[in-house]
Amino acid sequence: MRIFLKITAIILCTLLIAVAAAFIFYFSITAGERLDTSKLEQTQNIACIYDAQDTKIAEVSFKNASKSVNSKDIPAHVKNAFIAAEDKNFYKHHGLDYRGIARALFKNLQARSFKQGGSTISQQLVKNTQLSSEKTIVRKLKEIKLTKQLERKYTKDQILEMYLNSIYFGHACYGIAGAAEFYFGKSVSELTIDEGALLAAIIRSPSNYSPFSNPEKCLSARNAVLRKMFALGYISESDCELASDRPLPAQRDTKQTADTYIAAVYEELETLPFYDPYKFLDGCKIYTYMDSELQSYAENLKTDADRSGKSIIILNNKACGISAYFTSEGNIARQPGSVIKPLAVYAPAIEENLISPATPVLDEKTDFSGYAPFNYKDIYNGYVSARDALAQSMNIPAVKILNELGVDIGERYLRRVGLPINENDKSLALALGGISEGFTLQDVAAAYAVFANGGIYTRPAFIREIRAEDGTILYSRKQENSRVYSEDTAYLISDMLRSAVTYGTAKKLASLPFYICAKTGTCGTEKGNTDAWTISYTSEHTVGVWMGNADNSLTDITGGGLPCHYALLLNKKIYENLSPRQPDACEKVIECRLDKASYEKDHVLRLAALNQPEIYTFTDLFRSSNLPSETSTRFSSPSDSPKISYKNNTIKIELCQTEYYDYLVKRTINGKTSTIFDGKLQECFRDSDIEANKIYTYSIIPYFIGADGEKIYGQEIILPSVNTKKNTSPVPDRWWEK
Repeated sequence: MRIFLKITAIILCTLLIAVAAAFIFYFSITAGERLDTSKLEQTQNIACIYDAQDTKIAEVSFKNASKSVNSKDIPAHVKNAFIAAEDKNFYKHHGLDYRGIARALFKNLQARSFKQGGSTISQQLVKNTQLSSEKTIVRKLKEIKLTKQLERKYTKDQILEMYLNSIYFGHACYGIAGAAEFYFGKSVSELTIDEGALLAAIIRSPSNYSPFSNPEKCLSARNAVLRKMFALGYISESDCELASDRPLPAQRDTKQTADTYIAAVYEELETLPFYDPYKFLDGCKIYTYMDSELQSYAENLKTDADRSGKSIIILNNKACGISAYFTSEGNIARQPGSVIKPLAVYAPAIEENLISPATPVLDEKTDFSGYAPFNYKDIYNGYVSARDALAQSMNIPAVKILNELGVDIGERYLRRVGLPINENDKSLALALGGISEGFTLQDVAAAYAVFANGGIYTRPAFIREIRAEDGTILYSRKQENSRVYSEDTAYLISDMLRSAVTYGTAKKLASLPFYICAKTGTCGTEKGNTDAWTISYTSEHTVGVWMGNADNSLTDITGGGLPCHYALLLNKKIYENLSPRQPDACEKVIECRLDKASYEKDHVLRLAALNQPEIYTFTDLFRSSNLPSETSTRFSSPSDSPKISYKNNTIKIELCQTEYYDYLVKRTINGKTSTIFDGKLQECFRDSDIEANKIYTYSIIPYFIGADGEKIYGQEIILPSVNTKKNTSPVPDRWWEK
């Protein structure tokens, strides 16, 4: 018993010492911490936006940050939505939810990290207005002390009012008054049950739950809040069901969002890893990549032929910074159509040494185990090169190449250039852009910039630096580059997309006096088109144009039409004073002379012989790691398989290679040999200068005139002799009866 009592005493003493140490630590850390009541009321603060030349282009106040609303003007169902979502015991505790703190502490110990804080509404108000958002024990202890001070000084209704007037709702909206105006175009007093629940859902993660950028997540989160309100008795079951069926708000064209570049800057700001909206309430300076002249041009670019909405982007390839951006439809994900072909099919196939630009592919109607795509206007071209198939945007060759490559490999390369797809999109339809969610213009343009940058991918950005009002650097962008393709693959794809400009679907750009590559794409049905794309790039800029409507209404615009025309005008503007530099040569890309006959007749790639006549060759580019393995023998040693016959006093020599060779024909009579022909033949040689009762012997020597002008002779072919002696004893008819 005495031992037990001693152990108990030791444990109690240890606990008392630990508790005393905790109290001492708490009071020493929080000594001097005082609630700053002036920070509980928001003031109008300014964010200054600067362009690429550090020239101020905009002063933007956070939306209605200084506008507050009185608690009595906030409907009860709106207040209850926030209480249900954030702190169901708000009116019961004295600022701290000890059960919540204990629960969070237990989960943090399990995770071995400081992930949860068990914060009440009072604690959130203190953290947002008085402290930083860093997750440390010291900050948490200060938060606890200031929360107690807050609860002693203000009533619950006052605390909730200050909370709702200061909380961040995304899209640069601070306070419920600004949020009600931005999302719904109404005052707080007019908010309905579903609208209050939506605002309560958004604050947990404004960038993830925005109804404009992530409608599915937003809807799920809103309805979860409604179910909590019903469970807590704030609304009836019928009210919950009716509110859950209400649609999300449509994005409104406000003064702030009319300038799409500035709106995009705010969207990017919210995605930065360091971002905390409460850091910027004192104002900040945001430095961007905007080229103000190009931005103005893009915003005002239009023609009388405009028949749909459009989006335009101009990327600076070196920095992958966005020089200009305009959209009338929002930064929405759309079906990419044929602009996906270089990204999901041709570039991966070249990188994997499956194809080269000259690789022949049979363009014919094909059924791929139930999937039967078709070409535009149902036109098929027989054997075509991969280069021509891409330049003319033929569908069947793209599907065939992906089928040979493997969908998983194509998907892997898409993911590496920032274009992930869903698992159910892994099918051959991927070759033609058949995916469920689509991509944004920003993401597609950045993927194409990979080719201009020698195979290196960099995520695009609007913001290059953020400074506090006192000049402190809050954020400085660091380019995170990743190699996706080897330099030679990027070079070959660019050369193929150059062909799309010179004679393919992007030929509207052919008039530009500098090296430019491009790809077009169109999505739609027989009733009309929904999406039309042109992505072009030089060594210095990538220009993307998408046309269509956010509501998927139809248009007759095609990628090679108006979007390509806009790309032409934009590139003219970019390079009106100075042309882009010519792309650098790639040492690992080799130009090869190829045998045209092997290509056209046998549909295989063979190198041309050393002295092969130019007329029977063509050239194309190859990776040094994927050169043709065979050399044509057609012109290395000329040969033929002639046949000789005699009829009606004429000797005929039939030849097989007259298309490629000239021939030297010699005739021997009675031991005397002479040359009777030297030159080009048409399928056969005929000798009608024949005498009776003689023996004729012929020899054939095929030759060609080499690239250096010299005659290259093959081996002499001696044919069977022909005897022209008449038969003096003709065989009688029906000799067997005699």
